[in-house]
Amino acid sequence: MKRRVLLHRGLALAMALMSSAAMAQTVLPNFELERLELNPGAEGSLLVGMGELLPAGDYRVSLVAAYAHSPLLLDLDGEVFTIVGGRATTHAAVAYAPTDWLQVMLQIPLAFQTTGDLGDTGYAAPSSFGLGTPTAAARVGLMTQDEQGGVDLAMELGAGLPVGSAAMLARDNGMLRLAPKLMVGRHFGFIRAGLEVGFVRRLRQRITREAQVSQDQIGNEVRVGAAIATTGRRMRWELNVRGMVPLTDQPGAAELLPGVRYLVNPSFEMFAMAGVGVGSAPGTPLFRMMVGGAFGDATPRRGPGESSVNCEPGLPHTLEECPDMDEDGDGVRNIADRCPMVPGDVARKGCSAQDTDADGLEDMLDACPFEPGLAANQGCPLRDADKDETPDETDSCPNDPGPADNRGCPVRDTDKDGIDNDKDECPNEAGPVERNGCPESDTDKDGVPNRIDSCATEAGDPSNKGCPGHVQPLVQIDVGELKLTSKVFFVPDQARIDLARSRDVLDWVARVIKEHPEMPLVVVGAHTDNRGVPDNNRRMSQARAEAVRQYLISKGVPAERLQAQGYGQDRPIDTNITSIGRENNRRVEFTIVDPEQEKAGSPKR
Repeated sequence: MKRRVLLHRGLALAMALMSSAAMAQTVLPNFELERLELNPGAEGSLLVGMGELLPAGDYRVSLVAAYAHSPLLLDLDGEVFTIVGGRATTHAAVAYAPTDWLQVMLQIPLAFQTTGDLGDTGYAAPSSFGLGTPTAAARVGLMTQDEQGGVDLAMELGAGLPVGSAAMLARDNGMLRLAPKLMVGRHFGFIRAGLEVGFVRRLRQRITREAQVSQDQIGNEVRVGAAIATTGRRMRWELNVRGMVPLTDQPGAAELLPGVRYLVNPSFEMFAMAGVGVGSAPGTPLFRMMVGGAFGDATPRRGPGESSVNCEPGLPHTLEECPDMDEDGDGVRNIADRCPMVPGDVARKGCSAQDTDADGLEDMLDACPFEPGLAANQGCPLRDADKDETPDETDSCPNDPGPADNRGCPVRDTDKDGIDNDKDECPNEAGPVERNGCPESDTDKDGVPNRIDSCATEAGDPSNKGCPGHVQPLVQIDVGELKLTSKVFFVPDQARIDLARSRDVLDWVARVIKEHPEMPLVVVGAHTDNRGVPDNNRRMSQARAEAVRQYLISKGVPAERLQAQGYGQDRPIDTNITSIGRENNRRVEFTIVDPEQEKAGSPKR
C-alpha cells in the first residue's frame, strides 16, 4: 500500500502539459509540516497531557532532538518522489506553574530537513533550515485526583504563532493556529493513564492547487492522544498513541511512540522515544526518534496510590516516604524495622541484641533505643524541656518553666496589676480589672478618667462630672450613652429644633463628642409617642434625628462620627396612656457605639 499519497493520478495530465524547460518550478503553499507536540510539564507523559499540572512554583525546561523519516512524499501516477526525505528538529520547551491550578508553557522548534529526489515533478525543493512554529499555551486544572478518588482533569488553550519559516514548510499560511484541548488522567497504583482531545484550527487549502486531484487538502483537524506510563521508579516507561481525524478531504494518520525516562538526580531527567507512523497525512513519518533531557523540578510528585520515585538508592528520601524499603539492609522493611538505620535481626524486628543507649534495655525492647531512659517508660526518658520538674507529658507549658500546681506554666504579671499577661489586654501597663488590665486615660490629669469626664480637656472636680466648680455640665457620660440633664425640644409637629430651649444642651453634646475621640460613632436616636400613624411617626422621628445631627455637625463634630436614626413609636420607655408617659417617650437619645460591637453588627446601647 502506498504511503503519503500527496498527488494522485489526476495530476499526471497537468504535469504532462508542463514544459520543464520553459516554465518555472512550482512552490508548495505555506503550511506547517511538523506534527510532533511535546507535553512541556511531562508529569505523566512526554507527549500526551493527562490532566496533570506541575505543583505551584515548580518549573521544567526541556531540550529535545527529534528525527522524522520521510514525512512528505509525492505519488505521481504510481511513481513516488521524496519531497522531504527527513526532518531533524530541536525543541526547547518550558513549563511553569504560578499556582496549583494554572500552568503556562512555551515551545520553540528549530528544524533541519533534507530533500529527496524530486525528478521532473516541476516542484521546487523546500528550504533545509529554519525556525518552526513557536507555540504558547496555558493549562487550567479543573479537577485533581486525591486519596478519595476522582480524576485529573484540565483544559488547555494553545496558539501557534505565524513566525516560522514558510520556505521550509514550518508555518501555516498567514494565520494564528489555535489549538484548544481537554485532557483527563488517572493514577492506578504504579500506572498512570490519560487521554487528550484537541481541535486545531488551520487554513483550509489545497497542496497541489490542481482541481483534478482529490484528497490533497489540509485544514481543521481533531487530534487525539492516549498514553499509559509507569510511576514510582527512576526508570519509567510510557506508551503514546497520537492520531489525527481530518475535518477536510485530507487523509488521517496516527503514530505509535513508546519511550523510556531516567531520573539522573532530582533536577535532571533523560529520555528517549522511537516509533512508527501510519497514514498518509502530510507530516506523518515512516518512523520517528527523539532524545532529550529536562532540567529544573524534574522529580515527579507522588500521586494517590503511587510509590515515591525517591524510594531508590541515591535519591534523598525519608523513612516515612519509603516504608517498603530496607534502609539498613537487614531484611526488615522500614515500616516494620524498630531500628531502621542500624542492621539487626529479623527476630528482633530489625534491632540487634545490643543496648545502644546503655539504659539496661536491649534495642528490640527499647522504644527509644538511642536515648537512655527508664524501664517504666519503655526505655524513654521523662522529658522536661523547660527543666521545671514537670514532665512534658503533663506540662501544659513544656517550653516555659512554671510551678507544678500551675500545670508547669509560669504565672506572669509584667505590669503587677494582678492580671496575668495572657488575660491582660495591656500587659505592660497597669490597669483595673474592669478595663481588662488597661490603664485609664485622663487627658486633663484631674483624677477623673476620660470615659466619665464631661470636661476631658479641663481639670475639674470628680463630684462635678470632671468639670470645674463654676461650670454646670449638661451632659453626663455613662456606659454606652450620653445622658442629658434636659430634653431636646422641637417645634410642635415639625422637625425643626426649638433652639431657644435646646441650644445649650446640644452645644454640650457637641463639646463632649469632640473632646472624646475614643467615641468613634454616636447614634442620634429620635423617638415619638404612639399618637398618629406609625409610618408618619417614623418619618417624623427620622427627620428630627437628622436635624440634630446637622446641628452637631455645624458645631464642628465630624460627620462620620454621627449617625441619625428615627425609631418612631417602636421603643417606648413609659406608658402612652398618660400625658406624662407620652412626654417621656418623646425624646432624643445619644448612643455610643462600641467598636467591637459594631463589627459584630449590634451596637452597644
